[in-house]
Amino acid sequence: MKNFIPLLLAITIIFSSCSSLKGVDSEIINDKKNRAAEQSQLGTKFFSDSEYDKALDFFFLALKENISIDNEIGIISSYNSIGKTYFVSGDINSADIYFNKAKNVAEFIQNTLLISQSLTNLGEIKLSDQLYDQSMILFEEALSEIEDLGNIPLKAVILHNMGIINKRKGNLAEAELIVNKALTINKKYTIYKEMASNNYTLSSIHSKQKDYTTALMYIKEALVLDKKIENSTGIAKDLYAHGLIYYYLELYEDAYIYFQKSVLIYETLSLSEEVIKTLFKLEETAGKLLLYDEAGIWKKTREGLETYK
Repeated sequence: MKNFIPLLLAITIIFSSCSSLKGVDSEIINDKKNRAAEQSQLGTKFFSDSEYDKALDFFFLALKENISIDNEIGIISSYNSIGKTYFVSGDINSADIYFNKAKNVAEFIQNTLLISQSLTNLGEIKLSDQLYDQSMILFEEALSEIEDLGNIPLKAVILHNMGIINKRKGNLAEAELIVNKALTINKKYTIYKEMASNNYTLSSIHSKQKDYTTALMYIKEALVLDKKIENSTGIAKDLYAHGLIYYYLELYEDAYIYFQKSVLIYETLSLSEEVIKTLFKLEETAGKLLLYDEAGIWKKTREGLETYK
């Protein structure tokens, strides 16, 4: 018994030491997780402002912190954020690499939600390449992964993408049905950005059907929602869509105003392709209004940008 008491005391001291070491480790881990979260938030802010180089810097910093503590969910999130940033800035190859990295880790930890997210991102790459059958397969697979999770926000994203595929294939009634399902989910969670995107697509569907009154109703709602969250890229797209609808309605003065508002935002965002596209519509619309001098100015500006693109 005399030998047992010191042994018990020693074991107690050792366990106390281990606990205190675990506490330190836990603090370090939490500190790194918090730093990763902060860097991710900054990356998201720059992403929303279309400052993609800065966004990448912070997403890579977040990735470094997550890797250093083997935070697998954080690593997947960082990979997807990096992939998204590459994707919207036009580097499709890099986007594909990082989305696949995210999918591989998600499959390793068997997280169905994150597998679905990664499949959705990969599907969006195929969609952007107009590989509609391949993208639909990925979206259907992504949807099946979260089948048991109910009407969660990710389901709305997948449905919206499926709606876009149907719209581009000319299945307009099916497209409208699917996008409205997405809109219902986004309204439930009050996700303004996604609601704006849904309304934008519904406007486009009705515009293709030459139902311009309904198209105008949806695009006005999209603009209200994008302004609510100060989504500059979304606002510019909404204004451009307003211009197109008014142009189709032969309300050229209104179209001219909206195209001008749109091009100014695109210019501040340095989105040269969108600027060129909008300048072309300004040139056309000025011609319809017999403003030939202004049409010439828009043409000259557009050609100058095309030369130095």
